Amino acid sequence: MPASFVTLPNRGLITIEGSPAHDFLQNIISNDVDLLNTHQNIHACLLTPQGKFLHDFYVTKTDTGYALDCEGGERTQDLARRFMIYKLRTPITIKAQQDVTIYANNLSRVTKKPDGEEISFEDWDMNRIKKSIPDGSRDAEIGVSTLAELNLDQEAVSYTKGCYVGQELVARMHNRNLGRKHLVAARFKSTPPDAGTVIENTGLMRSSRGNIGLILMNRDREAELRETQTDDSQIYLLGL
Repeated sequence: MPASFVTLPNRGLITIEGSPAHDFLQNIISNDVDLLNTHQNIHACLLTPQGKFLHDFYVTKTDTGYALDCEGGERTQDLARRFMIYKLRTPITIKAQQDVTIYANNLSRVTKKPDGEEISFEDWDMNRIKKSIPDGSRDAEIGVSTLAELNLDQEAVSYTKGCYVGQELVARMHNRNLGRKHLVAARFKSTPPDAGTVIENTGLMRSSRGNIGLILMNRDREAELRETQTDDSQIYLLGL
């Protein structure tokens, strides 16, 4: 049976071409580019030198280099500009398209429209939130959030490939288990508060869809709420 797919709004595309493109990306992004020898795409991040989140994207290998599915609009241009800073005299070509049509299949990005039944973006977004997956700047504080807070410290990171920009903090937090907060999916009995709202004794509201939302929450507080919550709780933590 053909898989369902969704059309994603607000996406951009950056292409990086030239023979040094592999080493260029390998030295600055959080995941291992060599995984593309066996994977269709990889999830990766660009961080500040201090290890804080700037951008996340999905990287696909092409005949002439790499294509990056990223946030659209000004966020695409910002990512391309940051790549240009690292480019220096490296003989690669970086091109950005800030508004493109991207399709997702099972929460992974593809560049060709797949066969199958189209689902709504709203349903896809709710499914994303239920899985505690962040949506870029909707759920991150740029230049402040850590990958552990965004639940990106596993899927979007390689701990074996070697150095990249911001690697020291990511590795230290991973090795010492220092991530005290992270995004948690929750079901609300009423409409979730706006993103950025501090929920008393719970955490910081991030993105939401319908009555489902993400909360940036202390792990100890999460454990307490999970022990005491009932189906009638105003906020019911999902997952686990």
